[in-house]
Amino acid sequence: ADQAVATLQALKDGAAAPSVPVVATPVASAPVAAPAPSAAASATAPTAAAGATKAEIAAAEKQAKLLTWAYETAVAKGMPQASMMKSKADQAVAAVEAMKAGSQQMAMA
Repeated sequence: ADQAVATLQALKDGAAAPSVPVVATPVASAPVAAPAPSAAASATAPTAAAGATKAEIAAAEKQAKLLTWAYETAVAKGMPQASMMKSKADQAVAAVEAMKAGSQQMAMA
C-alpha cells in the first residue's frame, strides 16, 4: 500500500514514479535463480486466493481501486507513467478476482 501511495504522490506531483524494488531485479543478475521466484509466486497465489478472508479481499479491492484511479488520472493528464499504472491496476484487479473466486470455491466445498 505504501508503494501505491508513493507512486500516486509522484504522479500527482508530475514527477517520475519512484523506482520500485521488484523481486525479479536481483534475480536478473543471477539467472540460475530465475525459476525460484516465479515458482514461489505461482505456488503462493492460489493458496492466498483460496484462503482469503473478507478483510483481505476488501483490502485488495481498495488497492485495486486506488491503482485504477491512479491509472485513470495519469491518462487524463497525459502522463507517460499511464501504461505502467495500467499494468499495475490490471494485476490488482486480477488478484481481487482470484481471491473472490477462491473464496467462493471454499464456500461451496
